[in-house]
Amino acid sequence: MEGNIPYIVFFTYDVQDHALKFPLKAEVECIVPGVYTVTNIRPELQDEGSLLPPIRIRKENGSWIFVDNGQESNLSASIGRAIDKTL
Repeated sequence: MEGNIPYIVFFTYDVQDHALKFPLKAEVECIVPGVYTVTNIRPELQDEGSLLPPIRIRKENGSWIFVDNGQESNLSASIGRAIDKTL
């Protein structure tokens, strides 16, 4: 969903090198074309209490990367896949 309307995505965060999977959700908003601000990252069944500060991600060459450092992580990739499902 492009535009300034925030929406919620659901995703699973897999911890590298472990069999841990965390079902999470977050609010996403696209204020600048192609750049997504992700806020209120929290457990899927929790409505408040963000686990992480806001992040900004964008898709570059098929990978979802953090805007601030240009790096991809499990977190950015997981959220990016959830965003792709809404586009």
